[in-house]
Amino acid sequence: MATNATTWFYAEPETGRPYLIAERVNHTFWTNRINDLFFTCVSAEAPYRLVAKWQDRIDVEIEFEIKKVFILRMSEESMPFIKGCSEILGFNPTVSYTDSDKRFVTEWYAQDADRRLKEVQGNPTFQNIKRYKKK
Repeated sequence: MATNATTWFYAEPETGRPYLIAERVNHTFWTNRINDLFFTCVSAEAPYRLVAKWQDRIDVEIEFEIKKVFILRMSEESMPFIKGCSEILGFNPTVSYTDSDKRFVTEWYAQDADRRLKEVQGNPTFQNIKRYKKK
């Protein structure tokens, strides 16, 4: 199955069919040279959520709403992984930070990016906040 983000981030994926959603996302990541992971879909309705373990040691979670937001949560920060997600989505992240669970979170907002940035900056539980430049 050859696929890219247009089949699951920019268009409605197979709602209620977790296997097909996971297959689309997995193939997109593998095609973009982010391998050594296998996503499992844990929420097959918006917001969609998938989890994986990358390189057998880094917990990865992605959550997304069609054409709105893509959120990456990792147990360790990985700039190559973040860059790969940007290439998949076609735009730079909005913000990254460390959450109260010590996870590295990166968020891509296609809409309402400035509003979300203000929310993150105003939350004292978020640490190491980084704002990204728009592409």
